[in-house]
Amino acid sequence: MNEFKVGLLAIATIIAVVVMSLKITSNQSGFGQYVTYRTIVKDASGIFPKTPIKVAGINAGRIVSIELQGNTALITFEILKQIQVTKNSKLRIKSVGFLGDKYLEIYVGDSTELLRKYDFIDSEEAAGIENLIKDSSEVLSDVKQIVRSLKDSISPEGEPSPVKKILADVQELVANTKEVTASLKRVTTGNEEKLNAMMDNLQAFSEDLAYQVDRNNSDSAMADVKQVLANTKKLTGDLESIVADIKRGKGTIGKLVAEDEIADQVKDTLSSVQKIVGKAESLRTELSLFSGVNSKSGGDTEAAFRIFPSPERFYHLGISTSEIGPDKEKTTITTTNGVTVTEDKKENEKNTFRFNVQIGRRIGDIDLRGGLIESTGGLGVDYRIQPINTKLSLETFDYKKKKGANVRFSAETQIWNVLYGRASVNDAFRSGKSGTVQGGLRFNDEDLKGLIGFFW
Repeated sequence: MNEFKVGLLAIATIIAVVVMSLKITSNQSGFGQYVTYRTIVKDASGIFPKTPIKVAGINAGRIVSIELQGNTALITFEILKQIQVTKNSKLRIKSVGFLGDKYLEIYVGDSTELLRKYDFIDSEEAAGIENLIKDSSEVLSDVKQIVRSLKDSISPEGEPSPVKKILADVQELVANTKEVTASLKRVTTGNEEKLNAMMDNLQAFSEDLAYQVDRNNSDSAMADVKQVLANTKKLTGDLESIVADIKRGKGTIGKLVAEDEIADQVKDTLSSVQKIVGKAESLRTELSLFSGVNSKSGGDTEAAFRIFPSPERFYHLGISTSEIGPDKEKTTITTTNGVTVTEDKKENEKNTFRFNVQIGRRIGDIDLRGGLIESTGGLGVDYRIQPINTKLSLETFDYKKKKGANVRFSAETQIWNVLYGRASVNDAFRSGKSGTVQGGLRFNDEDLKGLIGFFW
């Protein structure tokens, strides 16, 4: 009989263990009613069916299934019914420990509206251990690079260490300080009396300065300043009285200020003066002085002054002289005993002056001018080569019968600053050609202002 009871008890125990095992393995979260929900994650690695779902760190459900939906994972899971899952709840994939298994953690929101069966819960992709390892490796790589840079800065390969250089500079500075201190000591040694006298003079100066700034001393500088201020105050009162008289229309200035007609006339006059001054300021001038030698006439000197009322127009005024002037033909006709004799003579005038008065027009880099060239009518063309500060000129003037015009070619270039050089060929197409070489100075408005300021 006892054996039978023992057998029944053993059978009941086995049945209870089997039922409990089936119940526990079918739902690892324990007993109770469950509600099924769903969520979508981008990465479901390390998550499997029956993976636990926790709320506040306690198992509250499990994953039922994981399905591939497009490029994401659809997870279906169930949660104990007594857990009130609201609509603003969040789901996050977490790990147990540093290298432990993964599980799902639900953070229940504070909303009053509950999720219904098969509703979706928003998921937050937590940083997995592989991402942490990857980030850590990148951080370590950056740290290595920083350490390498610091090492190269502190102790570059193949070069002396900057720290050693700094220490060497500090040592040199200390040595220089010692030398300066020794020099000061040598200077002060034996000169104590001079230093004391200097201090006494400084003290006397300070006392004299204090006396001069004392306003209570009648003969001090401060008393004189007070007198000057008093006079200034009186002068200011007089000026105020004068200004008041002017405002009331007294005197000539008062009438100018008070009467509108006179004020308007003065205003118009000042406006006209301002226009004249404005036009004068818009004028640009250029002064040039050249001197040299001509192969035929000897010394040759020229002074010229150009006025530019506008950038495209100019007036050229000048005077030139030479040691031997141009040839002048003189014809003498004499009749003796019915015989007529015609005699042609050539004469030269020494140190003759010739004048240049021309009107010019500037078109780009070309200057066209006409008027008097060396006291005779003529035309001139100048071509300016700006990059090398050079000017090429062609002039025709002094037309003579049977000989044609004097055609002169010249080239002028800037040597340095206001210093220029010039070479020319005269009578290019007539007999008796001659060449001229000159050096000279050319000043514009800015150069003249600087030159006048230097001498004044």
